[in-house]
Amino acid sequence: MPRHPDLRSTENPLTVPANERFEDAPDGWPAWPPRIPELTHAISDSVARILQDGQWGTYPETTAKTLAEAARNQPGVHETGVHQQCTAETVEAACQIVETDRRGGRSNVAEATNAGRRARLCSSGTSAIELALRALGVGSHKSSRQATDVILSAYDYPGNFRTIELLGGRPVLCDTDPVATSIQSCSVTGLTPSLPSIESIQSPPGSVLLVSHLHGQLADSTALANLCSDRDWMLIEDACQAFGAGTIEINAAGEDVFHPVGERADWTTYSFGGSKPVTCGNGGALMTPSEKRFHQLRGIVDRPSDTFPMSPLQCAALLPQLPLVSRWNAIRCENALKLSQLDWESVGCMAIWDDNPAVIRAPYKFPVLAQDAETRSRVLAALKQIQLPCGEGFRSMHRTSDRRSSKPVPLDNAEILSDRLLVVDHRALLADDVADRVKACLRTIAGGSRIRSD
Repeated sequence: MPRHPDLRSTENPLTVPANERFEDAPDGWPAWPPRIPELTHAISDSVARILQDGQWGTYPETTAKTLAEAARNQPGVHETGVHQQCTAETVEAACQIVETDRRGGRSNVAEATNAGRRARLCSSGTSAIELALRALGVGSHKSSRQATDVILSAYDYPGNFRTIELLGGRPVLCDTDPVATSIQSCSVTGLTPSLPSIESIQSPPGSVLLVSHLHGQLADSTALANLCSDRDWMLIEDACQAFGAGTIEINAAGEDVFHPVGERADWTTYSFGGSKPVTCGNGGALMTPSEKRFHQLRGIVDRPSDTFPMSPLQCAALLPQLPLVSRWNAIRCENALKLSQLDWESVGCMAIWDDNPAVIRAPYKFPVLAQDAETRSRVLAALKQIQLPCGEGFRSMHRTSDRRSSKPVPLDNAEILSDRLLVVDHRALLADDVADRVKACLRTIAGGSRIRSD
């Protein structure tokens, strides 16, 4: 079972007991943002520092410039600057450093596989998607007859579809992978964009492929990047639900190498919104391996001040959480595995989870597919009786009109997800007894179903 270590830095030391218990919200499930005294104190100290030195009342770019000038005159002083710390290197480090079990042994993996990636902090994950699309030219040629094709899954975060529309791009919908039948009422596929479906789309060179990693599942980034390279498309990976996720491969020397999501994408986006596993109420980031694209983005954002800023106060709240990302993701993964092993089939459902040890996941939602819409409603109603934070999945875009989108391939699987998927929130995955509580609820549902059928 993969195990993630604490991420620690001399600039942001934080020690939380290994057996910490997350304080419950009034609904009886772990509160979010987490209420842990050590973390609360660390965030308070972080915020207090920028209140004392005045960073809270400056433009982020002014803070960064001042700190850079001070650093030239007094080496090391920039380490006290909160906004300067929370840059590409800091965020990327949290995405890169993991620990994994392999062949019975443990090995720390902290290789800078994405050395050279540049990042820009911004106001939200949605603004990160917008900026990535703008930087790739979507919407910049409105006078031309043909809008830029942006290929995305019909089952996706609705804000991505709307952002494409806003910019004047043309959403082109692909399907998701089908679920795979299993005697253990669990499927390892069923959420990610379907590679065969995307391959069937004949969009012209210069089109954009926007791929989201949703509900703890990871799309095949390598295959998608290769396809984009072959067709002269551009690739955006939406990792707003997958902070810290990636895959592990063995290099020629027999060493584990961690490849974070978006390693080969033209742009990768992240979110620090209020519901996200790393949160400062709002905020986001986008990264690119291309220096040219990074400078193109600066031309869009800086007018001359930053038009999509993430404030120093937000950075102050974010930084103390980064050392804990991996461990909290590991806790969620352990509980997601336990949930995937429950008897969902007894209530007409199937969990969607893959415990491949070569994949490092960052579960934001735990997905369960019901056999029909009525079953989903019945199971959700029962789960909410135990106040489990859960709900329906996204509403698929397969029903959008031909005026709003192109649908060149069948979208049957996305339609199924729209009608039948339910998701459990990541904060419930932090409860050490979540599997036991859900198991008891499933027994109650199954018992009630048998009584009605009799």
